[in-house]
Amino acid sequence: MRRSEATDSKDNAPQKGYARYIFPAIITVVWAVLFGYTFNEKLDLNGDNCNYYIYATSMATGHGYADISLPVISPTNAFPPGYPLLMTPLRLLTDSIVAQKILNGLFLLAGVLLLYFAMMRAGLRRDVSFVAAVATLFCSRVLHFATMMMSEMSFFCSSALVLYALVAMEKSARPFYRDKWFYVMVAALALNYHIRTQGIALAVGVLLYFVFTLRWKELVATAGGFAVCCLPWMLRNRALGFTNRYADSIMQVNTWRPEEGTLDAGGVVERFFDTLQMLLFKAFPNSVTPFFSVDYQAATPWYLYVAGVAMVAVTAFGFWQMGRVRWMLLGYMAATLGVISLFASPSENRYLTGVLPILTIGLYAGLWRALDWLLHRLNIIKNVAPPYLLLILLVTSFSGIKMEHDLSNMPYHPAYANFFSIGEQLKAHVPPTTVVCSRKPTMLYMYGKTANVIYKFTKDDGELISDLVEKRVDYVVLEQLGYSSTYLYLYPAIQKNPELFRQAMHCTNPDTYLLKFDREAAAKKFGLR
Repeated sequence: MRRSEATDSKDNAPQKGYARYIFPAIITVVWAVLFGYTFNEKLDLNGDNCNYYIYATSMATGHGYADISLPVISPTNAFPPGYPLLMTPLRLLTDSIVAQKILNGLFLLAGVLLLYFAMMRAGLRRDVSFVAAVATLFCSRVLHFATMMMSEMSFFCSSALVLYALVAMEKSARPFYRDKWFYVMVAALALNYHIRTQGIALAVGVLLYFVFTLRWKELVATAGGFAVCCLPWMLRNRALGFTNRYADSIMQVNTWRPEEGTLDAGGVVERFFDTLQMLLFKAFPNSVTPFFSVDYQAATPWYLYVAGVAMVAVTAFGFWQMGRVRWMLLGYMAATLGVISLFASPSENRYLTGVLPILTIGLYAGLWRALDWLLHRLNIIKNVAPPYLLLILLVTSFSGIKMEHDLSNMPYHPAYANFFSIGEQLKAHVPPTTVVCSRKPTMLYMYGKTANVIYKFTKDDGELISDLVEKRVDYVVLEQLGYSSTYLYLYPAIQKNPELFRQAMHCTNPDTYLLKFDREAAAKKFGLR
């Protein structure tokens, strides 16, 4: 037995009394301090968090998985239902978005603690597991998403639960079909996929783990159980006539700008490697220690290629230290890179967020092994290198955490403050069935609680106004949120037909208008019924 393996075994010997709770307690305290320091109670302006809240509200109010912000409540498949389902019990108790943000923070804490125990049981030293777990909490991007109503933290937590269950199965002498952890693993795996479809990468990692460990019965049972758990969502979507929007997105130039058209097979391959290069040599070095500053729009400088290769190698080496679950971790990370590269155009580190804690664990485990080898090679130490030396690296995260703190204390941009103010006035003065058209309908719903639609993206004013009539719009919001579509489509249509839009409310700095739309006059002017 090698020196490090013997030391790991000794280090992970069962602790007695309160000693076993010291590291988890410290992790919890660190989480509480950092989460509280960066907590942002404001609604995030990315828009998707509003959709999650709306879908959870729909389930909490008995409408099923539907979009209740529309004039006619309609079933949706815009996002998988896992995260809204997790939000629903709390939504039954309160409509507070702050409560949902705290729940998201708790998902982060639970995930980090599960990682700590899983890595320790997989063979990583207790103190190394502790240092790596603490390091995950110092990632500013993870903290940013922990205070948003977004799916990344529940996705991470369910991933960590799958890993913990696999490690527990490793330690069990029971047949898998009598082991509760097998069923926990399959359920968590299915939940993970229903939180983010990107979770298919985790399923690949788990199946690879069973392949490399020659556990064929578990392989078949897991694949079958996962498929059965996925059937209800698939059958529901098929019955409602929904297509797989993720499959459709493969051929799009940019999933966020469908108007840019589609790609041929060669274009898909080229985009795959462009995105993969961005992930390895920009997103990864930018997102974990030491948090390199990256310009995603510029050409990749040579040092980021070096950093990317080194960090990927060290992280893979760290995963290799974790017993047989190394196959799951390596497979999961490789599949994640593949899935993101296949489905998404280069989009910075957006889709890595849910796996950053696991990448951080691997990086710190690999760094510690490298540090231990180096210090012994130089005859600086005789025993095992203290992993606490790696905490020095956390200094590189301070500026990002300070930035998150400053962001949490900033007010809304005036344009958004005006937009939300109009929503509040709508809630106070018009019935919920009022149909309001704006550039960000789900955001307006969060404050106005009216029926909301978006205008048609067309430069033909007659076509745009006909669409407003067809949607039975009562009010139109003309804002300055910075979206080009407002200036390209909505504003010119209003300018050409001013008699159809009467000012109902005006906010200044910047000018933001609530306009009463004369639907009858519009129908008459454009010959509509």
